[in-house]
Order: sequence, then C-alpha cells, then structure tokens
Amino acid sequence: MSVLLEAFDLEFGYAQKSFVKAFDFCLEDGEIVALMGENGCGKSTLLKTFAGLLVPVNGQVSLLNKVLWNGAHREMSLFESARRVALVRMSEAFPERMTVREFVGLGRIPYSGILDGRSDEDERIIDESLDLLDVTRFSMRPLLELSDGERSRVLLARALAQRVKVLLLDEPNAFLDIPRTHALFRMLRDIAEKFGMGIVVSVHSVEYAEKYANHIMVIDSGSVRVSRSSEAKRQGLLDWTEV
Repeated sequence: MSVLLEAFDLEFGYAQKSFVKAFDFCLEDGEIVALMGENGCGKSTLLKTFAGLLVPVNGQVSLLNKVLWNGAHREMSLFESARRVALVRMSEAFPERMTVREFVGLGRIPYSGILDGRSDEDERIIDESLDLLDVTRFSMRPLLELSDGERSRVLLARALAQRVKVLLLDEPNAFLDIPRTHALFRMLRDIAEKFGMGIVVSVHSVEYAEKYANHIMVIDSGSVRVSRSSEAKRQGLLDWTEV
C-alpha cells in the first residue's frame, strides 16, 4: 500500500484560530476513513484543509508525497492539486441548465484547461465514469430534474472523471434513505479498491462507520484521534456518542 495523503503537526481552523491540538494523519490507497464528531466540531473545515481550499493554522499537508501546504504557504498549484484530490459536498449548488454529462465533464478541466480542449481520452474517461456510477442512462437529463440519490452518484462521477487518488466526502448520505446509503457505501468500497483511492468520508452514523470504514477518525474536545474501526469503541473514540 502507498501513502496518498499525510498531515504532520496539523492544526486547522479560521482566522489563525485552531479548532484542535496538532495531530498527524496518514491515508493509504484502498482505504476508507470515517470522519466523525459532533456538529460544529470542524469536520467540514478539516476536509477543506485537506483539499487545499483552506489555509492550515499550522503544520503540513502532503498529497502523493508532494507538499500541498507548509504552514500558510501553498506549494502546489490549484490545477496540480485538482489532479490529486477532490472534495464532494452534497449541498453543492447545481448549474440550472447543465446536463449530467456536461457536469461530469467538468472533472476533466484540470487536464483539458479552462477552455475545455478535451481529447478523445478525456471523452473516454467521462463515459467510463458515467458507466461506473450507473448514470449513463440519464446523462442527457438536466441536473435539476434528478432525485437526491441520482445527484449523489453524479457528484461522485465527476470526482471519478478527475482521476484523483484522494476523495473527500462531506456527509454524502445526508439526503439518502437507509437502503441507498448502504448502496452508496458499498460503491465507495468498490471505488477505493478498483482505483486505488483513499477516501475520507464524514458520517454521523456509528453503524456505517464500523461496517464500511477501515479506520475511524474522531474530532472531539479539541483533539483528533484515529483508530481501526474494529477497535474504536474499545479505545474510547466513540464515547462522545453515548448519552
């Protein structure tokens, strides 16, 4: 296994005010890490920091053995990081008149450029991403006509089209029922294995975290702790969930 994302002495937050004490973290290929914690603890902020969208308060973040953040100094361009990491948020606003295929095609911009000079290879990858997420059958429909479950698959298809190695998901099952949530997490396991991706996914359910994740990462009381999912409860990482 190879390391895809690393954090050293990382502190994250806003306006140079850290939410947590410094911590280290490592994400490997084929691995799913469930990110958990109470509302407002900083899960979304951490994902944005990993994605390169927020400046760390302190510490270093690396993607595929190349430094993204060294303290407040960015050492990787936006286009370069977009070829390594994608952040998917289910609350994202969709363009009104864009079709599913056009939206998934946005995932190729880090390679084709902002003028969208796509090659045959770009088109092949778009088609493959649509097929893998089972959205080809409605690829010409406007985005705004889709159900919540369909939209979640379209967002993942766009991320697959980017051919990133690190996938960050912010509450991907927020609008899904229980059967569709299980289907989503099974799909994530298949994606991680097939493409050698590392996935960090924020969730609220202990059941989903223990069933589908290799590790559980918890933000609680200003600290970040990580454990194997099978050992998280015994090690006290899930104590915050008990009333």
